[in-house]
Amino acid sequence: MRLAELTPLADPVILRDIKVGMKTQRCNVRMAFDQNMGELYPFSLKEKLAVITENSPFYLSADNPFDHPIIPMEMLSVLFQYKLKQDRLPSKGPAVGLFADQEIRLLRGPLFVGWEYELEREVVALSGSRRTESLWQRTSVFDPREPSSPTATMLLNLATLKDSYAPYAQEYRQLYS
Repeated sequence: MRLAELTPLADPVILRDIKVGMKTQRCNVRMAFDQNMGELYPFSLKEKLAVITENSPFYLSADNPFDHPIIPMEMLSVLFQYKLKQDRLPSKGPAVGLFADQEIRLLRGPLFVGWEYELEREVVALSGSRRTESLWQRTSVFDPREPSSPTATMLLNLATLKDSYAPYAQEYRQLYS
């Protein structure tokens, strides 16, 4: 597994207040056709479907084996990140962060347009390199009708560039000199 191969984060500055095992509270999310998906993704599913490269009638209609329009794979990360700013983990900033790795798993079929889901995030690893501090978080999506086990998960590596955090060198010296 990829997580077992990571270089552990030594001497964190940006992520110093984050610990493996931290979880956010569950929050409700949904994706409707005309819903703007927030500051990180300022567009709707309807707008995305107008330009999507691999369209399917399953995305627009309930006339499919699932009896509900499904959210395309490329929009699942948008749903998973929808309330990220509201349940943010305690990292330092502002700093430039990148999605460095992402793995989405559907565990019990597709997710549906307009359905209410619950999200929970958990820190599963912290890693680092010469230029980055990385937070690995697993977002679990729960269907409230079956809340005991996830419907889908996303493992995401949020890599933050050390040099983009202005007081990095100063705080590093204060913490570790």
